[in-house]
Amino acid sequence: MSKRVINSGSALGPYSSAVVAGDHCYVAGTGGLVPGTAQVVEGGIEAEIRQTMDNLQSVITEAGFRMDEVVSVTCYLRDMADWPLLNKIYSTYFTDEPPARAAVAVGDMPAGLNVELTCIAWRGGRS
Repeated sequence: MSKRVINSGSALGPYSSAVVAGDHCYVAGTGGLVPGTAQVVEGGIEAEIRQTMDNLQSVITEAGFRMDEVVSVTCYLRDMADWPLLNKIYSTYFTDEPPARAAVAVGDMPAGLNVELTCIAWRGGRS
């Protein structure tokens, strides 16, 4: 099985933005960073969640997958009070048959992020 590495230019450490292994894509923690930088997008939590989702979609697309092929998402939130807003925005990216999902409240994240998502996508044999 071949392995391919995807780098978005916003990694905050020695890791890849995503790794494609066969029919699977494993996306590392993705936050609301301005693409290609280590700077959190300005505009508050709503802008940060939207940028996080845009960044996730961008990595998935660059890896050759589609959002409807995402099968599992883990959400990390600094404040669970942001959960309803995350759900509202998230549902516009996963409109039909959303992936399995878990959420975890965390005390701190790199770069002052308030939200971070990681996911797994599967092509299901599509080439």
